[in-house]
Amino acid sequence: MGIIHIMLGILKVVGILLLIVLGILLMAVLAALFCPVTYSAVGRRDAEAYEGRVRIGWLFRLISFTFTFGSERGGDFCIRIFGIPLNRKKEEASQKSLQASRGDGFKPAEPEKIVEKKTEQEHGEKTEKEAERKTETITETVTEKKTDSVLQKLQEFLKQIPGIPKKFLDVLKKISLTVHHICDKINQIKEFLESERFSRLKALFFQEGKRTICHIRPRKIKGHIKIGTGDPYRTGQLLAVAGIFFPVYGEHITIEPYFEQKILEGNMSVKGRIYGSFFVRLAWRLFRDSDIRFMIKKIKRG
Repeated sequence: MGIIHIMLGILKVVGILLLIVLGILLMAVLAALFCPVTYSAVGRRDAEAYEGRVRIGWLFRLISFTFTFGSERGGDFCIRIFGIPLNRKKEEASQKSLQASRGDGFKPAEPEKIVEKKTEQEHGEKTEKEAERKTETITETVTEKKTDSVLQKLQEFLKQIPGIPKKFLDVLKKISLTVHHICDKINQIKEFLESERFSRLKALFFQEGKRTICHIRPRKIKGHIKIGTGDPYRTGQLLAVAGIFFPVYGEHITIEPYFEQKILEGNMSVKGRIYGSFFVRLAWRLFRDSDIRFMIKKIKRG
């Protein structure tokens, strides 16, 4: 009976550990699907300087990535997990390396070492002269060998003249076969592009792409921009292009044009979120489509 109780106790502990692991995996999957990845960006520019910050967070910013930049401090990034920065050691190491590089490591040369350097230079000049003589003799022998090899190749080429037409015809046959194969592939691709299946695929990708853009687009946009090129015609063109994207930013961004002044100033802030469940549903819809499965099979067959 004692052994049975021990075995049951072990099985109970193993079962509890398995349930804990399964619970952690389930929580991770649910977090990946339903906990959004948030992003935000803030920027400012005036006549003297500019600066900005981009932040991406997950699990209510328990895991975050921040990138800051500016005209005075350059670019810098920071990765935090549970509020603890991971790249602190790299920053300390870079600072230490800069301090070490700034240290004085120069020592004046001693007079004895200067004399030794002079003798070494004289010895080096002698060895260079001997090396030049050796290279001259080596080049002469190499040129003789090259002339002999060229003559041998000419003799072999003259011996193979009767078999050259046959080899040339074989090469032409191979080229014609490859050209016919390429033409067949081009015709197959052309037929597929003109088919109804491709038109349905094009409509499907356009629809899903539109959904994806609507999902990942910023939910909150706010800003004020002062823009001017110094040329009224070009400034008017920029305002016309900005008017095309008016449905995207709406009345949240105000544009103040300057027709006779060259200027680019303002501030802007953007916020949005992305859900993992959206991409899972997107992949499932694409996988269920018969046209996409047909295209995948066609690509695998070649």
